[in-house]
Amino acid sequence: MISHHPDSISSDKYAQPPAVHDGFSNKTKLFPLHDQKGPIPSLTSFISNAASPYLPLAFLSSPLLLLPPPHRDGLSCRTTSRMRMATSPRRLAEQPWSLNDLSSELLALILEHLWDIDPPSAATSRRLSRRFEAVATPIVYHVLCLNESIVSTGAEARYPNLFRNVAAHTNHVVARSNLDPFGIKRVLDRVRRLQSVQWDYVVAEFNSGLLWLPSDVLKSEQTRHHTTKLHVQGLPLREFEGHLRDTYVRAIPTDLLTTLKLASPAPPLTTRLNSLKQLLLLSRRLETFHYEDRGQGTNFKFSPSERMPALKELVLKSYDWNHSREDVNRNWDFSRLESLDLVSVPIFNFLVSVNFSDLANLQRLHCEDYSAHQATDKRQDATRGLHLLVKKHIRALRSLSLTCHISSFPLDGILAHASTLRSLRFRDHVGFGEEDRRCPTLWPADLETLGRQLPFVHTLEIDMDIALCDPPEFLRAICAFKKLHTLTLHVQTVLHPLEIVHPGMDRDHGAAVRTFGYLIQCKQDFEARAVPGCGPQPWRHMTINVGGWRRAMVRRFSAAWRRQNEQGVFAERCFILERDGGSSGRLTFREERCVETRSTTPTPERMLRSV
Repeated sequence: MISHHPDSISSDKYAQPPAVHDGFSNKTKLFPLHDQKGPIPSLTSFISNAASPYLPLAFLSSPLLLLPPPHRDGLSCRTTSRMRMATSPRRLAEQPWSLNDLSSELLALILEHLWDIDPPSAATSRRLSRRFEAVATPIVYHVLCLNESIVSTGAEARYPNLFRNVAAHTNHVVARSNLDPFGIKRVLDRVRRLQSVQWDYVVAEFNSGLLWLPSDVLKSEQTRHHTTKLHVQGLPLREFEGHLRDTYVRAIPTDLLTTLKLASPAPPLTTRLNSLKQLLLLSRRLETFHYEDRGQGTNFKFSPSERMPALKELVLKSYDWNHSREDVNRNWDFSRLESLDLVSVPIFNFLVSVNFSDLANLQRLHCEDYSAHQATDKRQDATRGLHLLVKKHIRALRSLSLTCHISSFPLDGILAHASTLRSLRFRDHVGFGEEDRRCPTLWPADLETLGRQLPFVHTLEIDMDIALCDPPEFLRAICAFKKLHTLTLHVQTVLHPLEIVHPGMDRDHGAAVRTFGYLIQCKQDFEARAVPGCGPQPWRHMTINVGGWRRAMVRRFSAAWRRQNEQGVFAERCFILERDGGSSGRLTFREERCVETRSTTPTPERMLRSV
């Protein structure tokens, strides 16, 4: 069997081989969540003993229940009723069903779905019977994640079954740049139908000699015959000059390159992108490009004859977009674009330079403005431009993520995609980074309208400033989204920087727990009133982000907050309630920790270690 060795890399494009015991891997492990967490019943005392600043006391009487696992079968009401009419209990008793009654095609579909959600269980199913082994083996070996054991010398002699299955069933290979190149080449030589290679660069200098390159191990005759696609992730961003200027082109076969994702840069940052631009211009099969810089960022300098390949997915983070409309028409090709992420990019500059008709086929749009370095603040104009683009020009969005002035973005722009929208993130520029500023918040009635008219939205992220809305009404409106199972709610801290925080008191923690409890109770109320089998989706994952928390962040600068931080009291917190993926389906609670960039400020982790 394929081993998902602990050293195997992660892949966001393909399902990963599971951790199964095959003579060279560790035993299968269930990886617990990395932060402290516990079942919700341990928090009920917090609910009953503390007052919530989010909700009036009248709403705290209902207990926070530990919900059973979801019991949905994924069938519509009509289908469920038809099945009940067609199948009587007597017939079911006379004709028991088993998985062996399913066709191999249907069994393969079930195992493919199982592979997506629980790879170890899918791999273990091969042990049930020879039929299961025959059906599951091609699924398990379809994507192979290489590790030290598989590429080691003598691996073919130690694991002959693995290499036979690789030759017969593997189409996609995932490799790390620090693995033995000769071992990688041995494995690739055994793959008969190599459709793609995902090449992940690990943390090391690109020209240090510690990294092997795709061109070192990919055979030209093998890849040319099977039109192999090359996906490169984590490429270090460097500028090469002189005889090294074509380093990227020599390292990466441009005729195979389909995906290029840059690594998050470490200082010093380059202000010149000529080496990267050369690679992009020569990679005519490129479909996905992720660029990431820091701060204001920089941009490409094109000559009139240079033109980017027609991308399907473009992500720009900290890119200083200052291309004119003429530059875009000449140097960029958005005709095939389906997914666009602009994070820390001057959105207004982008909107005035592109033809909206070229963005009509977008299925995903993610925009977060960054224009602090601009002479004038154009964020209001950018919001109006985004509304025009979303409402009038984009045909069918599945995912919409905007940080804008929400008062300048009428909801009809969102409702224009009611039949296709699945994920919605709608936040205001103000946010909750400062406790003395009010964050614009949707009216509960408007939020309920969105919930009723967006029947397929399952993921939602919004702001809730309790000074500008009625919290219980706002939370009930959230539950109007029938398919919603994943929620991120941004709120302000309930603490004041000058207040005295007594030992054992944690007001933000208590408020978050009670808010979770109220959201669960609202779902239960909607379920009780719904037609059996057609109620709302149960919660899978809820996040309450307090005070503008970020995974990597700088705490608040004021002297009052610095004194609070020294006592282990923080304005920025993140609380998560999620349903585990096991058979129990229990809801568990945890607090997410951040990485601080100010080493002098004690983090919660440091406070815990000092106890």
